[in-house]
Amino acid sequence: ESSAPPPPPSEPDAIEAAAANASSISNPGPFEHATMDAKRLVSIDTYDGFRLDINKQLSPFMAVVHSFWLGTSMLPDGRNKTYTFLTQVADEAGLCMARVDLERQSVDGRIHRALLGGLVTSKVQVGVSAEGQTDQLLGELDFGGATWCGNLKYGSMGGGLVYGCNYIQSITSNWVAGGEGMYISANQSLLSNYMMKYTMEAPTIETSLD
Repeated sequence: ESSAPPPPPSEPDAIEAAAANASSISNPGPFEHATMDAKRLVSIDTYDGFRLDINKQLSPFMAVVHSFWLGTSMLPDGRNKTYTFLTQVADEAGLCMARVDLERQSVDGRIHRALLGGLVTSKVQVGVSAEGQTDQLLGELDFGGATWCGNLKYGSMGGGLVYGCNYIQSITSNWVAGGEGMYISANQSLLSNYMMKYTMEAPTIETSLD
């Protein structure tokens, strides 16, 4: 007496398939970080003259950096030397950073802080100098979901107001697309930038020893 053949394996239902596909798509991160991997490959940190950076960790949350650059022709304002002092304080909720350039008599600063339990990140960027031509004050809000990130900008730059926004979306586990726009009222410039990134999966190498 022959037994009945086993039933064929059931196909996964649409809900399970959609859940498996969605779980493989992750948050792409901020728009400004999307091209960092490519820049590390094609942009070489070259310089002339002599450069020296001295780093000191003062505590688990605070660090300072002394930077010297001597005998260079690469500074945009025609100087051949520069010294900057940078200090940074960071914890789980954000960071505060300040940089002083004694040659240019300028001070730059950044404050990043997580809000609403980490759902939103606020950023403030400040830059002041003795001549005042490059002074700026810019505020930003970063927010996002499981597969996307967005950003809003508002501030003052070059003597006029600045408005900006960007958006980046993970399409699949490999493809990411996004764009940004900014309006600078000082010279009535409307700037835009678009990107698409494909991430290849790392090859798997298997070896066996007999």
